[in-house]
Amino acid sequence: MSAMTSYSSRKGEVPVGDDDLYAFLTDMRNFESVIPDGLVDEWQATEDQCTFRAEKAGRVSASLSEALPHSMITYSAETFLTGKIAVQVVIESLSRNRSSFYITAGLNMNPLLRLLVGDAAGSYLEKLIDAIEGYGGYDRIRGYSRPL
Repeated sequence: MSAMTSYSSRKGEVPVGDDDLYAFLTDMRNFESVIPDGLVDEWQATEDQCTFRAEKAGRVSASLSEALPHSMITYSAETFLTGKIAVQVVIESLSRNRSSFYITAGLNMNPLLRLLVGDAAGSYLEKLIDAIEGYGGYDRIRGYSRPL
């Protein structure tokens, strides 16, 4: 018997507006530049889907499943180990060039799998928040969503 387990990250802040962060995060090819070294390998991506291998999860296939402009992006992912996972990024505007965001992940896990995964899911979310906050290219994506 498996039960839905949800994880939520802390709130992160970035130096771009909600529209630019949304435009950046809805193109999955951008993730490679954000993901910390050593977190995943065998990375492949198109605009709306990606595959990679992650420690403790094996091969992961992810795709964009829903996008509400400038406020919420939902991705669905699947791994052999955990089955389907829903990952949601919630974006909030703080000012024209500043926004906050947090990530939630929901996955169905049986008690044994929950024991095996342990705190890995929560620590992955924290690493993702740190990576998105620490991304060095925000000056390049500011205005990304606005036509030239």
